[in-house]
Amino acid sequence: MHPRRYPSIATAVAALLAQGCGTTSANPPSGSSQLAGAAGTGSGGTSSGGNGSGGTLSLGESGSGHLSDCADFEPPFAEQVVTEIGAQRVFYSWTTDEQVAELRAGTELFSRSERPGLGRGVLFDSLADYAAAGDTDGASLAGILAGETFAKARFAWPNPWATVLGFPGEAYGNQLLEIELSAEAWIAVFDGRGLSVFDANNAPVAIEAALATPARIGAIFHVSEAEVGSSYCGTFTSGGVGFREFALGNIAMVTRWSLATEEIRERLQADIAELRAFEEQLVCLGDTSGWSNDVSCAWSRGFASGSALLNYDFALGLPSELYRPSATNLEALIAVLEASLPTGEPLVVTPGE
Repeated sequence: MHPRRYPSIATAVAALLAQGCGTTSANPPSGSSQLAGAAGTGSGGTSSGGNGSGGTLSLGESGSGHLSDCADFEPPFAEQVVTEIGAQRVFYSWTTDEQVAELRAGTELFSRSERPGLGRGVLFDSLADYAAAGDTDGASLAGILAGETFAKARFAWPNPWATVLGFPGEAYGNQLLEIELSAEAWIAVFDGRGLSVFDANNAPVAIEAALATPARIGAIFHVSEAEVGSSYCGTFTSGGVGFREFALGNIAMVTRWSLATEEIRERLQADIAELRAFEEQLVCLGDTSGWSNDVSCAWSRGFASGSALLNYDFALGLPSELYRPSATNLEALIAVLEASLPTGEPLVVTPGE
């Protein structure tokens, strides 16, 4: 990455870190209620105790008012939690000015097999290993997905705000693509327990059927844990970083993709509004000093309630210390989104037309 391409992101994050707000690292591993254990979507830890007690507290320069009764506030992000997998149709992918220029010039949506200097990514390396290690239908399907169907891919997430900051030292871009999957598309799920497939109704698809028609798989939902098999819920470690992601790469299952549209602007503005509502409820969250561990444990246990903090946790895809719930962090995140509102002529592409 070249920081000069993202002055708004670099400036916001640098300001965040300079204030020494005590951010801690986070790393969850899951996001589908079809998945048990590490691939569930959950509650637990202190992050699940999100209601707190009432009282009045000024949020100061980073807040926008006073709270007198936490119970009076509707938890934000209720429509953004990522739990069951299969029904997701609209995804967002942050990209660079350079790639946007290429797309406007006619380059295909999926044009890169890897990120320069970073390889194909954990998902595709893991799929290749899984394919090589077994002789099951699942292993065969993994080999087809990694080697053919998703030979070129983009990583994406259903919520734009939840990935825009990336990880410290790794940015993805400041321009947003919206990608829509066909109603016929299936979504594969790959985690520590193997490969499974779900349709648009969140219903399982037999691996044999998916192997017979892999061209219907439009996305892969990947769950990566910090330390596979560890009994500790996790934090960033030298052994890896826990995260969730969707990989898109099958253009046959894309009905439309776009950039710089009014719909994208409206979605980003709606995300900013949700984040501001969450900021007003920070006083209700209780102690978040252990958030990095709590969110990881919550993801592994299964989504059970809809507090403001749990909704926030389960809307995230690539959590890092930059996302720890604090007024300073949220203000930085909002500033990045505001600086990333689309400019330029809208571009809408319907593949095959």
